Amino acid sequence: MARKIIGFVTFIYDRKRIMKKEEYSGDLKKTYKQAAKSFKDDCDKGFALLEDIGAAVAVFGSARIGADNMHYKKAVQMAEMLSEEGFHITSGGSYGIMEAANKGAFQGKNGESLGFNLVLPFEQDTNPFTTRAVTLENFAVRKNMLIKNAVAAVAFAGGFGTMDELFDTTTLILTRKILPLKIYLFGSEFWTPLTNFIKTTLIEYKTIDAEDADIWQISDDLEEIRVGIKKHVGKYLELMRRLGLDKSKRYALIKKQFENFTKQE
Repeated sequence: MARKIIGFVTFIYDRKRIMKKEEYSGDLKKTYKQAAKSFKDDCDKGFALLEDIGAAVAVFGSARIGADNMHYKKAVQMAEMLSEEGFHITSGGSYGIMEAANKGAFQGKNGESLGFNLVLPFEQDTNPFTTRAVTLENFAVRKNMLIKNAVAAVAFAGGFGTMDELFDTTTLILTRKILPLKIYLFGSEFWTPLTNFIKTTLIEYKTIDAEDADIWQISDDLEEIRVGIKKHVGKYLELMRRLGLDKSKRYALIKKQFENFTKQE
């Protein structure tokens, strides 16, 4: 698999620029027709990039986390482990955990390192560790592309954007708009307060079913995550067969991608 050569070239970008209050997206000036065209163009670009991608793992996490942070280092390590297994890695394509995920996939070499960057009011570069990347204008399309070919998702420490991706993915699974992804939350110290709120307050108020509170799995063990995602591939393919999706191109891609450990699934 061809890899872009970054060698000794120094990749410089301003990751600390903060959006000023008076800066707003250019989307506000679009007519409905222009907005619809932008949405379609984003879909076309994203689907074209994913055309020959089988099973991916989506990685969510903050753009504000630096390379010296434990979550960044673990994201690199996890993505490299999964790439070595043959998984493709998808991220938001920019800095922080997104960069870490792409860096790990880049180093792993057996899967594509995919980035779906986003046009924002301030400049946001694509990190240099993607093997395939596109820049989109619409948050909704970007979120869809991150998980479109995913069989699993791993969320690292993050803010509102990470929570948006995590809850949106969870809602799509529970409403059966997508096939079930294996979802891990890395870092018990960070995620336990949120899951406690879900398992107490939300259940107490009957705003979710009790069994839905177990859709996420918290882990501090990268090996546990690797093994769990690997095992999930067989279950994912079995469900595709039950739903009559075994004649699809994606089913064939996943089977070929993991023929070494799906023979018994």
